Amino acid sequence: MLEFLLSIRATLSARVNANMERFESDLMTFSKALLSINDISGVMDFLNNENLLFINVERVNLLLKNDLDSQPSLYYLDQDKQCQQFDYTGSTTGLHGVTMRDYCHQMDGETLYQTFPQLENHPAYDSVFNYCKIPLSICNQPLGAIEYINLTMPDDSESEKQFKLFNNMISAMIEHIIEHQTASTFTEKLTTEKNNFQVLVDVTNTVISQSTKKELIGSLLRFLYQHFGMTDLSIIQLQDGHYNQHSACFINNEIDYQCHFFTNDKLIKNAIKNKQPVFLNAIDIKKMQSDNNSPYFPSRVKTACVMPLIFRGIAVGYISFMKPIEAPYQNTDLELFKQIAARVALAMHSIKTHQASIPNQPITKFVNIDEGMGEHVIFDDIISQSEVMNKVLEQVALVACCDSTVLILGESGTGKELIARAIHKLSLRSKTDMVKMNCAAIPAGLFESELFGHERGAFTGAISQRVGRFEQAHKGTLFLDEIGDMPLELQPKLLRALQENEIERVGKNALISVDVRIVVATNVDLLRRVEEKKFRNDLYYRLNVFPIQIPPLRERAEDIPLLVKHFTRELAQKMGKTITVIAAEDLAVMSAFPWPGNVRELRNFVERSVILTRGNVLNVPVQELKTSNTLCPEPTVVNDETLSITKATSVADATLLSDGNEKTQSVVSKLAKPIIDKAAVIAALKACHGVVAGPNGAANQLGLKRTTLLSRMQKMGINSQDFRGGI
Repeated sequence: MLEFLLSIRATLSARVNANMERFESDLMTFSKALLSINDISGVMDFLNNENLLFINVERVNLLLKNDLDSQPSLYYLDQDKQCQQFDYTGSTTGLHGVTMRDYCHQMDGETLYQTFPQLENHPAYDSVFNYCKIPLSICNQPLGAIEYINLTMPDDSESEKQFKLFNNMISAMIEHIIEHQTASTFTEKLTTEKNNFQVLVDVTNTVISQSTKKELIGSLLRFLYQHFGMTDLSIIQLQDGHYNQHSACFINNEIDYQCHFFTNDKLIKNAIKNKQPVFLNAIDIKKMQSDNNSPYFPSRVKTACVMPLIFRGIAVGYISFMKPIEAPYQNTDLELFKQIAARVALAMHSIKTHQASIPNQPITKFVNIDEGMGEHVIFDDIISQSEVMNKVLEQVALVACCDSTVLILGESGTGKELIARAIHKLSLRSKTDMVKMNCAAIPAGLFESELFGHERGAFTGAISQRVGRFEQAHKGTLFLDEIGDMPLELQPKLLRALQENEIERVGKNALISVDVRIVVATNVDLLRRVEEKKFRNDLYYRLNVFPIQIPPLRERAEDIPLLVKHFTRELAQKMGKTITVIAAEDLAVMSAFPWPGNVRELRNFVERSVILTRGNVLNVPVQELKTSNTLCPEPTVVNDETLSITKATSVADATLLSDGNEKTQSVVSKLAKPIIDKAAVIAALKACHGVVAGPNGAANQLGLKRTTLLSRMQKMGINSQDFRGGI
C-alpha cells in the first residue's frame, strides 16, 4: 500500500513538474515578446501561436477599449490567420452582450449560442464547444477582456494560479502596447503639426508678397506642387453675375495659365451659399468637363476640393485644389487646406488694396503688353472689362443652355461671330462643330444649294450630290451671318425649315429631318428692311426670339487698351518679333479714336503698327488717327490700364465747333467729356468722406447714378468704407 501511495505521489509530482516547466517556458516566451511586439496584431499572432505550451487552446480573441466611455473592439484571426478588427457600436453591442460584463464567464458552446444566438454567424465564434472570458485590467483600470475558444487545462489549484498570472502578463503586454501606440500617435501628431506650421509659414511668405492675381496663383501652385505634387489650381470670383475662373497648371516645369467664364454653379453651390468645402469626385468632374458653362477642370483631374476664401467673414472668392488621382481628401489635408485658403484670402485682399492705390503712384511712360491681360480674357477669344460688354456676356450665358434662336445685332467688325461661337461653346451642342455661312458672300443662284444641298443633276454643273449647311449642322449650331442680305425669294424656305425642322435638297422632293440650333447676325436694321419689303416680317419675328445687341468699340473705350495689348502680342509672335511695351501716350490716342470699323479696324491698325516696329516698343502711326479724326488730342494718362483723353486742343475745338456737321460736334463732345476712371472715383470718395448717395455724395459729384457708381466701384475693387472719416 505504501508503495502504491508513493507511486501516485511520484506521478503527481512529475505532472506538477512538467506543468511548471511548461509554465516557465511560456514565461520566457512572454518576456521576449514583451520587448518585440508593438501592436495588437502582433499580440494576436503571439497568443494564437502553437509554441505556447502551458495553455492548450484552439484560438484566442481580444476585446479592448480605448477608454472607459468607448465601445469595445473585437480582435480575432480569420481562417487565413489574418488579424481582423470588429468595432462594436451602440446598435451592435447586443451582438455580444457578454462583452459588457466585467467578470469571468465560462460556459459550453451550446449555452453560448442559446444565450447569444447572434454569435453563431459571427466568424470569431465559429464551432465553439467551450468558451471562457477573463477580464483584463492594470491597477484596477479595465483594459478589456480575453476570450479563450475551446480551452483545456489541468484542473488543479496550482494551474489556476499560473493561469491568473498568465492573464496578468497579457494585461501588462497590452498596456505596454497601448502606451507605445499612444506615444507614437502623439509624436506623429506633434511632427505633423510642426510640419503643417512650417508649411503655413512658407505659404504665407509665398503668397503675401504677390501684387497680381496671376503671380499669386502661379507662386502658390509651385509651392503646392513641391510639397503635395499638386499640378492644378484655380481661383474663382463672382463678377457682374458670372464667374471668372483663373486657372494654372504645372506641366514640364512651367506654369500654364487659363481664364474661364461660366454661370452654372450647381455643383459648387454649397461653397457659395453656405461657405463650406465642396468635394468633387470623378463623376462630378466629368459632368462639368462636358459643360463649357460649368467650372473648368483639366482632363487629368479626378478629384477636387472647392473652398471659399473668407476674409473678415466675407467670401472674396473660391479656391479649387485638384488631384489627378481618385483619392479622398483626409481630415488632416482638409484642415491644412483651410489654413492655406485663409492666407490666400488675405493675399487677395492685399492685391485688391494694392491695385486701388495704383492711381496715386507716379505715371509710367510705357505700358507692358502683358500686364492685366489674364483676368479679362474670356473663352480665349473675347477680351473685355467694360460694363456694356459684360452685360452682353451675361445674355450669352443665359441663352446658351437652351436651343432658342438668337439674333445678334451690331455694326460691322464688332465681333458678332465671336459671340456666336461663345454661345455654341456654352451650349449642349458644343461637342459638334459650329457651321458658318455668310449670306452676303453667296451668289443668289447658289444660295439654296449652299443652304439645303442638291442632288446630282439637279441643275447644270451639279455633277455630284452636295450636303447643305443645314445637314452639316445636324445636332449642332448653324450660324448665318449677314442674314439681312438673304435673297427675298429664299426666305420662305428658311422660315419653313425653322418651323418644321425639315429641309428639301434641290432636285429631290423627299423631306429630310434636321436638328439644328440657329444663330443669325446682321449689321443692318431688319425692321427697316421689313418696312421696305426687302425682308419678310414673319421670318423677322421667327428670328427675333432672343436679340443680343453688341456695342460698337467707341462705346467700350475701356476695352481698347486690352485689345491693343492682345493684338500686339499675338501678331508680334506670328511675325517673329519681340514687342514688350507700348507708349502710354500712343495708347491714349488709340483709346480716344472712335474706330468706325470697330475691332476689325483696330486689329488691322495694330497689325500695321507691328509691321512698322523694329525694336521692342510698338511703333504706332498716331498721325494717321489724328488726321483721320481731324483732331489732335492732348492725352492725360491715368495709369497703365485706364488711359483717356480729357480735352482736345483749342485749335481743333474751334475748327470742329465752327463746322456745321452735327456728327463731328458729337464726337468732339464725347472726347471733351472726361472719362471717369479709378483715380476720379477715389478722389470723389475722399472728398465726400466715403458717402456715395445723396446731394453730398460721390455719385452726385461725378454726375453718375448711385447704382452706376456702385457697380463701377465693385469692378474697380473700391470699398466706400475705406474712405469713411475723411481717410
